[in-house]
Amino acid sequence: METDKVLRENIDNSKLLVKLSIIGGIGSAVMAVLVLILSGISSWAGSDVFAMSILPLTLAVVFATGSMIYGLLSASSAQEDEDKRLLEKRKENIINVNEDVRFTAGRSFENYKKYTPYFLAAFAAVVTFTLLGLFWYYRSVRTVVPIPENALKSAFVAVIFMCICIFSGAFFVGQSRDKDFRWLRPLGAWLILAFVISLFATFSALMFRFGYPQVDVYLSRITFVVFALLGVEFIINFITEFYRPRTIEEPRPVFESRLLALFTEPGGVARNVADALDYQFGFKVSKTWVSEFAEKYLFRLVIVWLICLWMFTCIFEVGPSQVGVRESFGRIVSEELLTPGIYFTLPYPFGKVARYSCTEIHDVLVGPGMIDENGKKLRPEVVTWTEKHYVTESEFLVASEKVDKALKPATSVSFLGISLPIQYRIRESGLINYAYKHKDAAKILQNIGEMVATKYFASVSIMEIMSSGRQKAAEDLKKQIQEAADKQDLGVDIVYVNLHDVHPPTEKVAPAFEAVIGSIEEKETEILKAKSYYEKIIPQAQADKMQIEAQAKSYRYQITTVAQAEGERFNKQLQAYDAMPEIFKLRTYLDMLEKDCADTRKYIMSSSIPNEIYELNFEQKARFDLIDADVNTLSDQPRK
Repeated sequence: METDKVLRENIDNSKLLVKLSIIGGIGSAVMAVLVLILSGISSWAGSDVFAMSILPLTLAVVFATGSMIYGLLSASSAQEDEDKRLLEKRKENIINVNEDVRFTAGRSFENYKKYTPYFLAAFAAVVTFTLLGLFWYYRSVRTVVPIPENALKSAFVAVIFMCICIFSGAFFVGQSRDKDFRWLRPLGAWLILAFVISLFATFSALMFRFGYPQVDVYLSRITFVVFALLGVEFIINFITEFYRPRTIEEPRPVFESRLLALFTEPGGVARNVADALDYQFGFKVSKTWVSEFAEKYLFRLVIVWLICLWMFTCIFEVGPSQVGVRESFGRIVSEELLTPGIYFTLPYPFGKVARYSCTEIHDVLVGPGMIDENGKKLRPEVVTWTEKHYVTESEFLVASEKVDKALKPATSVSFLGISLPIQYRIRESGLINYAYKHKDAAKILQNIGEMVATKYFASVSIMEIMSSGRQKAAEDLKKQIQEAADKQDLGVDIVYVNLHDVHPPTEKVAPAFEAVIGSIEEKETEILKAKSYYEKIIPQAQADKMQIEAQAKSYRYQITTVAQAEGERFNKQLQAYDAMPEIFKLRTYLDMLEKDCADTRKYIMSSSIPNEIYELNFEQKARFDLIDADVNTLSDQPRK
């Protein structure tokens, strides 16, 4: 009688397991489809975290299906046992009922319990990594990061998913305490994980509402890593299941996550860890004194340790070259700045000391976009006009010089790409304005810089801003940006403004502009060559001219002066001849002998002795020269 009652109870529990599995599977499937529609197809939710909740919901459907089949086979097996019991009572069977080939439900059920967990573990790993791969591919190829169409509505939908997942997951985990409903525990565990992901999605949507879109990126990365670890756990469990020691009781299916069980199973974390070790090593690790001590005191010690760590958040240090502002419940306690030192406040998140440096140089960039949609910073080492070197290029409107005066356009403008780095320092007297009276002072300063730059560049020449006028433009922009920031009470001092990457728009304009600039440079080169030749040849010609003129004047002076002198000398000689002819002749003759025949040998003979004969030997030289000396004779003579 007792056995019949147990069999009937097993049948009823198996049927109830099937119903609960169907309800859990259909509910998980509906939520998964809603997530796919709201995040994958329409991008209404605009949250990567919310979209990733499809993974635990999909696995919940898989495990609900496995649990449903388990319940059906269990009910068939229990019904078969009941039929065998009735046959034994009636004694209608001739052979042993346990060997009757008509009773196969029990063997099917045993085979399902033996082999299906391995299949579910492998299939869950494949589903996990397939969905993670699809998420990774989608994030790598998309061009625009999705944002919620309405952050509050997205948060509300995520809260609804949270409530459904936590209540259903807690129910299934609680129901799994009964061994007949043991296969509901993976379904409940993954629904609780879906609750956690929905909680992340709710927080992310609220952060979108308050202007912090990066929170969704960080939470999606954390969720991705958690899912990857759970996928690796499926593989590890699948492999280690073949080698672990076997016990009489096998309460845990191989596809069930031990990591999730630490937080979803009843009995506490310490007990769950001990049970997991008992299951894995095949003996009662939970009965050792270390396990009992950890179960009794570890949680209390962790709580005390966390409280101590939390109390340490009351201590803040304002470092050198810093000033601090004391806050309490998100509000400034006093506008008096704190000097470097140690200060105490309420513990986090009720109080803190915000620290700022009024000596550190900060910078903002006006112009191009250097950050892509994945948060990667792009800036090439070499910047050329004809190649795109930023994620988004900046184009400012500048004035152009008129080439043809016959053309009279209303305005003559061009576009010019410029990056404008602005370096600034927080003014100590304006720290409260900078940090608390503006939502994002750096962004406001960037907008001010863009506004001032747009207005200024429209009033200058394109060639001037690209060449000699760059330094003056930087100084003017610094002054104007400082004035605009002071009008907004921004509380900053502009330290430096510079103009980088000044070039015409890339791709279409830059090559033509480069060709024009090259032609202009060639023209300037030829002009400089002509000027150099001019500066070289003109002075040389002038010098040659002056030299020829000087030589002509010298020759003219010489000729005229000598001619006049000779004429005057002839007149004087004529006068002397007229006065005393004989004396003049004698004087002239003697002058001729003295001057013209100075180097000639002279012989004087008497005209009064006609019969005297003189012999003159012209072969002998009258004077001995050095070239007539006998060198051989002179070299043989001893030196004195």
